[in-house]
Amino acid sequence: MGIKQNILLVNTPSRRIVEAYDLPDYPHIGLGYLTAYLLHKGIEVSVIDAKLERLSSEKIIEKLAHSHFDFVGISAMTHEIMSAAYLARKIKGKFNYIKIILGGVHATALPRETLEEFSDFDITVMGEGEETLCEIVSGVDLQVIKGIAFRDENGNIQVNEKRAWIQDLDSLPFPTWGCFPRCKTYHIITARGCPFQCIFCMSPYGRQVRERSVNNVVSEIKQVIETYDPKLLRFNDETFGFNKERAHRILDLIIENGLHKKPKSASMRADLIDFDLLKKMKKAGFVYIDYGVETGNREILKTIRKGLTLEQTENAIKLTKKAKIKVGANYILGHPYETLETARETINYAVKLNADINAIGIMVPYPGTQIYELAKKGEGGYVILSANWDNYNKQLGSALELKGIKRKQLEILQLIGYLKILICNCRIIGLMQFIIKHRRAGIAFLVNFFRK
Repeated sequence: MGIKQNILLVNTPSRRIVEAYDLPDYPHIGLGYLTAYLLHKGIEVSVIDAKLERLSSEKIIEKLAHSHFDFVGISAMTHEIMSAAYLARKIKGKFNYIKIILGGVHATALPRETLEEFSDFDITVMGEGEETLCEIVSGVDLQVIKGIAFRDENGNIQVNEKRAWIQDLDSLPFPTWGCFPRCKTYHIITARGCPFQCIFCMSPYGRQVRERSVNNVVSEIKQVIETYDPKLLRFNDETFGFNKERAHRILDLIIENGLHKKPKSASMRADLIDFDLLKKMKKAGFVYIDYGVETGNREILKTIRKGLTLEQTENAIKLTKKAKIKVGANYILGHPYETLETARETINYAVKLNADINAIGIMVPYPGTQIYELAKKGEGGYVILSANWDNYNKQLGSALELKGIKRKQLEILQLIGYLKILICNCRIIGLMQFIIKHRRAGIAFLVNFFRK
């Protein structure tokens, strides 16, 4: 390797404050892992989590003026890419010697296209970034680094071979949370990858599930609790409990080590749980579990390759409530060939399930998904409305509509869904809490709605 240089890692600032995601009370776990890995390799690294610290691009530029960095690495999802590009442009305008690296799901899905569209990005990183970023900052010839796209000396874009997924996750150091402000919530990832084939998800960690050892996971949990005393630990696996035997062993060790008193949450699949597992999760301190329900229509479940039945989901939510764990349900309106009738079925199904917390999103054709390919071809009944990545947001975006359901109709159904769940289940207090909690998003919704 060549000379090791220093790097600033940045979580993209929020330009529109709409969802809780825009004002997190937790640090960015991807940057936590990257920071830990680079420090482990002896590389100088600093971090700015702009969302967590509530910083604008301008504030980041001010901070850059007081330090010297050879690289700035920016992490961005698809609906954040315009904000990331704005930050990159600002950086290049003042510090044109800095090389700007973009990572995240958008760069993974569209490595070449992103460099073509945004001239201020120098390198895009595909997939897991720990080893790749280390090689870039260590001065390895870009021509031979796997998992990147970059501009060569002539300005031509080269897309290199993909990098293999990291198999030994225990070899990675725990995320370095000391570089971030102290938080109320910290995320834990016990495994990377998801084997399921949902057509609206690009599975950013791949389809192969790679698991950390049980002892490694519990050691991290113990370290986070003892060092930071968070109010909540979020298990951020794509599907916690995929390996049920391993999940039981993790829970047993949490209980044995006295770590069960700290509240925890997770996302799970309805077909991978049973009451024994839920009871143990309750004993281990789990206070919240959410499920990807997606739709209340049987045929759509098959179309999107969810691999679940309505009965399995209904049973999972009943069992979770029985275990006295708060339950969340996530829905999508705008599946392929969705109709007003199937959308209403989803709303009525949500009313029936009556989860404690509900999230109703409108389908977004994220790059790297089969939905994206359908929408580009005009298949599935889709009509793309915008090429602006700012609009690729599941709550207030306006990326697409269906030939049979206009965008405004989808948005009205979304609002009706939220209200109907609460009103039909006589959750008046919940309705008031919903209005107060989401007042900012509600105002943005109305402005967005009447602007069209």
